[in-house]
Amino acid sequence: MTKSFGEVLDKYKGIGPGFDFLRIGLAFSIVLTHSFLLTRNDAFIRGSIFWFTEYALVPMFFALSGFLIAGSAQRLSLRNFLINRGLRIVPALAVDIVVCSLIIGPIVTIVYHSEYFTDPRFVKYFLNIVGWIHYELPGVFQDNPTQKVNGALWTVPWEIFCYIIMSFLMITAIVKTRYKLLAVTAAYIVIGLIVQKMPYLLPDTIKPVARFLFMSRGSQLITAFLMGIVAFQFKAVIPHSRWIFAAACLVCVAAILTLDSRAIESVINRPLVITSLVYMTVFIGLSEVPIPAFFRKGDYSYGVYLYHDPFLQIWISAFPSVFLYPKYGALALYAVGLPSALAVAVLSWHFIEKPILGLRKKFSFIAQVRGVEDDNQGGRVRPLAVKS
Repeated sequence: MTKSFGEVLDKYKGIGPGFDFLRIGLAFSIVLTHSFLLTRNDAFIRGSIFWFTEYALVPMFFALSGFLIAGSAQRLSLRNFLINRGLRIVPALAVDIVVCSLIIGPIVTIVYHSEYFTDPRFVKYFLNIVGWIHYELPGVFQDNPTQKVNGALWTVPWEIFCYIIMSFLMITAIVKTRYKLLAVTAAYIVIGLIVQKMPYLLPDTIKPVARFLFMSRGSQLITAFLMGIVAFQFKAVIPHSRWIFAAACLVCVAAILTLDSRAIESVINRPLVITSLVYMTVFIGLSEVPIPAFFRKGDYSYGVYLYHDPFLQIWISAFPSVFLYPKYGALALYAVGLPSALAVAVLSWHFIEKPILGLRKKFSFIAQVRGVEDDNQGGRVRPLAVKS
């Protein structure tokens, strides 16, 4: 007899055995995709079946996060929930911004240091810590195909937006009522369909904002996040079925073959494709998937995601003739860039993220949830600033 998501969670005492694998697997896949996108292989990625990596990987991260934090959002006060999220996300993000601006930038910049430190872009780069994204530092990576120091930061504002949405769901208690939550999620998608298919119903003044909030690539992440929460709320009735998983995979294959990269900013495909991705995400997370013991020592996925872009850029800047060689250069970049990012992620976890997370013991919510509670994953949850 097929068990439900909820029964599988109960079996493993609330800890999905496959989520560690899923997080690190998604992070490694994003690094591979970015290795191509940063080395003038955009046409290859977006003109082939690999366009789907840009569509699927980050939304799966957001779906994973929505599913995992839904439980803590029901048990914690809003204040403690936000403290929990802030302690998980901000410290490593702040360190990344400081390292890029004060160490990497001064080393690789082609301008004088006096000019570097007085340029407005240097000061503005620190605004990334609060989600106001600025990609460039003066004179940094000027000869690379893209001058973005860390293009992966684009997801940070959307992650913050998702937590604002979750705060609203908590204040209104909608997060505890699954049919109201389903209605909110459906309404978000329906409004997106109206914006896409019947824009004439909207005043011209709000069309750009509406498109941004309901049709952009970022809105795709919100859809996945909400669906992840819905999956958690309906976990008692959603089957953990290999047949449904196979069907979801077939939907994604059909999307790969019939759609293209424009689908990322199209709402009409999301009810079917994003739903399939969410199911696949939770199914894998609740399945026993082998993973090297090394990756069970900490959640390195956030660090890999957060730090990989700057290190890929450093390698490109240092050896452009090697890593800008069509296609094969991207694979070579991945071969050296991934270990670099992973090494920094390990240091970040053990010396920054894990010690900071230990501060949660000082807050009352730790006692409320019987020990260090972090999204049903023993303190190892990847935040959304998850961010491709």
